[in-house]
Amino acid sequence: MACAGRRALTLIELLVVIAVIAIMIALLVPAVQRAREAAARTQCSNNLKQLALSCHAYHDGHKFLPPARVARDGYATWPVLIMPYVDQDAVYSEWDITQGFSSQNDIARESAPALFFCPSRRPPMISPASQNGRAVPRTSADANGGLAGACGDYGCCSDDGSSGAPNTNQGTGAMIVAHVLLPAPPYPLGTDNQPNGAPPHLPLIPIVKFEGYTTFVSLTAGASNTLLLGEKHVRLGYLGTQGDGDATYYSGANFNTAQRVAGPGYPLARDPSDSNVNHCDMFGSWHPGLCLFAFADGSVRSLEVSIDPTTLGMMANRMTEEPVCLPDR
Repeated sequence: MACAGRRALTLIELLVVIAVIAIMIALLVPAVQRAREAAARTQCSNNLKQLALSCHAYHDGHKFLPPARVARDGYATWPVLIMPYVDQDAVYSEWDITQGFSSQNDIARESAPALFFCPSRRPPMISPASQNGRAVPRTSADANGGLAGACGDYGCCSDDGSSGAPNTNQGTGAMIVAHVLLPAPPYPLGTDNQPNGAPPHLPLIPIVKFEGYTTFVSLTAGASNTLLLGEKHVRLGYLGTQGDGDATYYSGANFNTAQRVAGPGYPLARDPSDSNVNHCDMFGSWHPGLCLFAFADGSVRSLEVSIDPTTLGMMANRMTEEPVCLPDR
């Protein structure tokens, strides 16, 4: 007896199957993207938590908070100072803190721990030599010596925008520039309480001793109300560039590579393409709709990018006397 042949799929049935598969993929992709972003956000939050705790450990050892930067003209920034507290002793041992960035070796300048990067934005990367001054420095802006250096995604909060000098010891934030003790002022080669502050650029003076101006006691607004660290705003397409405050992370020559301002005039970036006139000095994130911050008590919170800049400024000012109503997130 002959066996009946198997009936093949008709064209319409095949098209229906393809359509169903396409719909399933369309539903699945956003879910995968959301899960990936949630994981990246969690990692970013963990990074900020570790960095905040390292600032606490630094304070315990030195009796002051890590300065935003040791001094002008390319001396070390806070990410270098806290390296021993985040298991980066090998990189820190390559640094000579008394000297500027251009005097450091390749390991010191270009090591880029993943802890300093938000996975939603990028993997660890290097700012190219073309974004770090000239090989023959002529002004303090050239103090990086035309050398490549590691980038970083987190900045300390140095001011609320009210001081008029967010990059000096007049900043109102929790972490500001250091007080250089040795060599003691007045400096024959510079001004503004920083060695070599005035152009033309001259050979750097070794900084033998410094201290921070701020401590946890000086945070009169309360540690739980005061911004310590947050995500830097770097525009899409401008990663690693000096103009967006993303040149080498370890040098204080361009202060906004490792510190930022928050408050009126310095709102949170609305998205990665925000080109506010002060974009290179603002905080901002590549997480949709929010920006992550570590507060001085070590807690990590997400702030809506639409937060009122005045409220933001109150959290950025370590001396705020009015109570701050923090979002419950």
